[in-house]
Amino acid sequence: MQGLAGRFEKTEAGRHEIATRGGALNRSSRALLIMVDGHATGEDLAARAGQIGLGAQAVLDLVQAGFIRSRADTDDTPVAEPEAPKAAVPNRKRSLAAARMYLMDIAARTFSSAEHPIRVRLVEATDRAAVEGAFEALMTALHEVTSASMVEQVKTSFRGFLPAEDNSMLS
Repeated sequence: MQGLAGRFEKTEAGRHEIATRGGALNRSSRALLIMVDGHATGEDLAARAGQIGLGAQAVLDLVQAGFIRSRADTDDTPVAEPEAPKAAVPNRKRSLAAARMYLMDIAARTFSSAEHPIRVRLVEATDRAAVEGAFEALMTALHEVTSASMVEQVKTSFRGFLPAEDNSMLS
C-alpha cells in the first residue's frame, strides 16, 4: 500500500492523545498508535493492525489525523527512546486500583471471552499480590499473541499506574 514506506514515529499530537486519552480514537486505533515506536516500519504496523482487527488503512488514517509520521518526514534525528509513562503523564493517578483497571482494559482487548481465566483473576484481584499474579499471567499470554515491543509498552504503562513504592517490586 502506498504511503507505508519507512519507519514511523508518533507526533506530538500522537503522544498527547496517548497521554490524555483524548477520545479521538477508538480502542483498536489507540492500540495501534501505542505500537508506533519510531522503529516499526509501515509494513510492520500494517501487519500489527491486521492482528488487532484493523486494515492497513488504519496506519494511513493515523498519518492523516496527524498522530504519526514517517521518519523520512523529519530531519533524520534519531528517535529518542520513550520515557516511562510517569514522566510523560505527571498527573496520572497512581494506585493499585488504577493499575488493575489498566490491566483489565488490556485483557478485555486481548481476550474476547469475559470468562477467560486471566480476566476473571483481574476482576477478583483485591490486593497487590493478586494483581501482580494476574499481571504475570497476562504478560505470559501477551508474549504469545503480540510483539515484544507491545508487551514492553504494557509493562511500562502498568508500572506507571502503580504507586511509586510498588514500581521497584516488579521485574
